[in-house]
Amino acid sequence: MPALPDDLPACAGCGLCCHLVVELRAGDDIPPELVALREGARCMDQHGDGACVALDPVTRLCTIYDRRPQTCRDFQRGAALCRRILLEATRPPLRSVQEVQQQDDQERPHHD
Repeated sequence: MPALPDDLPACAGCGLCCHLVVELRAGDDIPPELVALREGARCMDQHGDGACVALDPVTRLCTIYDRRPQTCRDFQRGAALCRRILLEATRPPLRSVQEVQQQDDQERPHHD
């Protein structure tokens, strides 16, 4: 895996994070029409291109920002995971936030 370039922007405003599968957690207050079952789990529904149904295609902003899922609230713009998603954008298919985080954790050097 190549190293992350230093010149990646803190946030490109690209909305790539909104193309990941977001599994809903207990306490998430999402309008039912935006929810889909995926492998038995409640998730944010996605359009055919993988974009979250709450992502405005013109502004690239979340249309339910104040009610967005906890996973989205926890996602840190410009952090290593965000930058890795940006780096891997040309390598479909994008995976869930949890899958990318697990891979990132496995590849991070462990200091004993």
